[in-house]
Amino acid sequence: MNTHTAIRLVSLLSIWMLAAQGQIFQPLLAPANFLGQITSNTVILQQPYCVFTQTCPGCEIWLVAALSSGTGNFNALVNISSPISLSLSPYPTAFLPSSAQFFLTRVGPLANFPCNTAPTFPYFTVGADGICTGINCNGVLPVGSIVSFRYLLIDPNNNTLVNMTNWGGPFNLTTLLSYQTINDGLSARSGAMVVITTLLCVAVALLLLVFFIMLCVSCCGKKDGKTVTVMSSIRMPRYDTHNLKERVHPYDNQAYESDAKNYSTSQTLPKSPVRK
Repeated sequence: MNTHTAIRLVSLLSIWMLAAQGQIFQPLLAPANFLGQITSNTVILQQPYCVFTQTCPGCEIWLVAALSSGTGNFNALVNISSPISLSLSPYPTAFLPSSAQFFLTRVGPLANFPCNTAPTFPYFTVGADGICTGINCNGVLPVGSIVSFRYLLIDPNNNTLVNMTNWGGPFNLTTLLSYQTINDGLSARSGAMVVITTLLCVAVALLLLVFFIMLCVSCCGKKDGKTVTVMSSIRMPRYDTHNLKERVHPYDNQAYESDAKNYSTSQTLPKSPVRK
């Protein structure tokens, strides 16, 4: 069993225990060892498996993402068994100073979150759509804010709020630091980083030195305006076969070679016997 499967089973077991105890589920964060659980403008929640157990054909699960001041605004505007306007607080203007400080986004059909099936991917990322313009898009949250979440069960036939969970949170989003507060001095660097930086600097210096030497050799190695090539600057011993040497070889017939001019071809070739 791999780690991801184990996390899925643990999440499903915790949801089943809450349902068996008759407790109202509230949105929970992904496990602490999950990367990116909380960032400066996104939050990863556990999906609402086995949260709404009533029979509701065609119903859908929605999520309310609200700031601290937005939870009270939502509670004052929405009641169970009453129609709800899905454009009550559209995302693009949801977090303006004069707005309701919350927005609604669709999670999925109720049929996709049963109690008898382990979730394939048990997490829902709030803010996955980035900076979007849709009324109910899953946009990013205000950077560094304090947010709370609530799951809703809505009947899309008449936009009636069938049920909802408790508020989950509040969750503190990560606050971004100004670049001016970052210590970039030598004291902020580890010993390993200093050693690696030193080695890299020495290696670059050696490469530059080799390049400079090659450049000097290339510019100074000229004779009579002609560049001396590498092959011509290398002296190699000369090897000749004995029959191509200009000097006399010890095994040559020097007497014959000195008197060769006194003999003609006819004198040196064998003669046929004279017939009488």
